[in-house]
Amino acid sequence: MRLFLLVGCACLAMAQDRVALENDSVRIINVIEQPHQKTPLHQHDFNRVIVYLDSGEMRTTYEDGRSEVTRYKAEQVTWSLAGGKHITENIGAKPIHIIEIELKKPAPQTPPHLDPAMDPVHTDAKHNIVLFENDQVRVFRNWREPGASETMHSHIGAGRVAVFLTGVHASIKSADGSIDELNAPAGEARWSGPATHMATNIGPRRFDMIIVEVK
Repeated sequence: MRLFLLVGCACLAMAQDRVALENDSVRIINVIEQPHQKTPLHQHDFNRVIVYLDSGEMRTTYEDGRSEVTRYKAEQVTWSLAGGKHITENIGAKPIHIIEIELKKPAPQTPPHLDPAMDPVHTDAKHNIVLFENDQVRVFRNWREPGASETMHSHIGAGRVAVFLTGVHASIKSADGSIDELNAPAGEARWSGPATHMATNIGPRRFDMIIVEVK
């Protein structure tokens, strides 16, 4: 594996959902919610991880007429269960860019087991902060200062989605000794399979990303 199958980020002219990548495990949807444009009545058939790249306010109106307003911060990550027909509306003054990661498979009967010595969350808790975990995913925030390197570590399970909160310029060394270079702009998401590797930040600034490990 290397990273890195690309999910492009495009600012759309109007509120629109765009399937940016789909495989057996996930469907990644790139969403730009324009101000005061309501979605059609719809429901979600899969549980989702949602990454809000912008702050804003969303009104959700359900099929039974109930309505609620939720305020989101930029870089906030939430868990959303499948089901429930509803309409959403960005009630703020600016567009909201969202990455939705739909989980197409149920949780595995036997969760994958990773040796703690190869788990970045255990070996480098400073740079890998778990946001939430359930039977389908583990979601954590990862960052690295300029010039700094990770220790060699593994990602197991079905694979993972990386959502880049900042631009990333990194050198990726795999367990077999091969080296790849990663260049990605802020707001992009990429899928990759299980891997053992380490990254070095070769850019001029700290990089930040959200990692969604699919079990």
